[in-house]
Amino acid sequence: MSEEKRRHPRIGLSSAAALVAPAEGGYLTRVEDVSAGGARVARPALWPDEVGDDHAQAYKLFFIFDQDTVLAVRARLVRAGPDHLAFVFDSGQDLVVDELLYESRFLSQQ
Repeated sequence: MSEEKRRHPRIGLSSAAALVAPAEGGYLTRVEDVSAGGARVARPALWPDEVGDDHAQAYKLFFIFDQDTVLAVRARLVRAGPDHLAFVFDSGQDLVVDELLYESRFLSQQ
């Protein structure tokens, strides 16, 4: 068995949506898990095969819990897998990340 290397525990989600917004446009997708350091979302069907070598591209992730609860977090893409995208949150957003983790508790998979 391999040792877990993640710094933050993950919270699995099944019913939260996310809008992944690069500089222009956006992609609606499903949140797979979140942590204090980042998030993994399902790869949108229309996501480009090549996002370029610039993984430092800024994104804004809009986590949609319900019509009244939408949280925006700045992030950077760190991995584009065949079925998921992995983002690391930019620093300096502790309050919104804490709120994201709080809201995620209500939707977490048991």
